[in-house]
Amino acid sequence: MSKKKIDWDELRAEMLAQPGVQAAFDAEERQERLREMLAQWRQHAGLTRNQVALRMGVSAPTVSRMEANVTRASLDTLTRYALACGIEHPQVLLY
Repeated sequence: MSKKKIDWDELRAEMLAQPGVQAAFDAEERQERLREMLAQWRQHAGLTRNQVALRMGVSAPTVSRMEANVTRASLDTLTRYALACGIEHPQVLLY
């Protein structure tokens, strides 16, 4: 029995040509960029999740959940997170 080789670049291009797949891929990419941005803010400020939580007035698990599932966080919550990390004008960064 011979196996057909899969050209992953070709398969990816085929899949991304489908509107629904492209939209899902773009959404996931935006979410990943936002997660990375939150981590950069926190690291740049030299803060732990617990310290950010204290500054925001929430629990550390809340901050962990927000960082893991950032798309469920409200704009207000993201702004509070940014301010806790010392970002001066977070509303500009989030748009």
